[in-house]
Amino acid sequence: MKVTVAVTIALVMLGSARAQQKPKLAELIVDPFDVSASGVWRPDNPTKKNELVEAVTELSCYRHGGKDIVGTEAFCLQATAISPHGLLDVSTSWLKVIEWGATQIIATDDSSICITSQTIFDLKNKTVIALDIRKPEAQGLAGACDLLPDRQTYYFQDKADYFTHKIAAK
Repeated sequence: MKVTVAVTIALVMLGSARAQQKPKLAELIVDPFDVSASGVWRPDNPTKKNELVEAVTELSCYRHGGKDIVGTEAFCLQATAISPHGLLDVSTSWLKVIEWGATQIIATDDSSICITSQTIFDLKNKTVIALDIRKPEAQGLAGACDLLPDRQTYYFQDKADYFTHKIAAK
């Protein structure tokens, strides 16, 4: 009986300590002509207002071949899968690469009415972050754009780490 209680307490403490650990960032795979990463976007400063729909995202960027797709030679493809209410939904979007340098790649998407999104690939640290910037002139339906923050940053968490933390928190 004492052994069972001790093991249970140890497992609870281990789960609690794991839940408090800093999240592992998704690792960027870097090749000479392409980069890719898989993960879950998480807001840097989570609040009820900026909670995201749980989604797994795959990012793939290519140095060549995007001219006809996005208007620039380099481009990225973002594929996102969500499962709201048990229904699987997959979407894709093209990102225009505005910079492909030795240390970073910056891709943008301004197709949203309210925001311009920048995805920044740090080639040195092999990580990815995102920045949403509200378009100052945008109003949206019934002023919906005004409800968004001026800026919001996100980190790209390793998907296995995200789901492990989620299960441990239960």
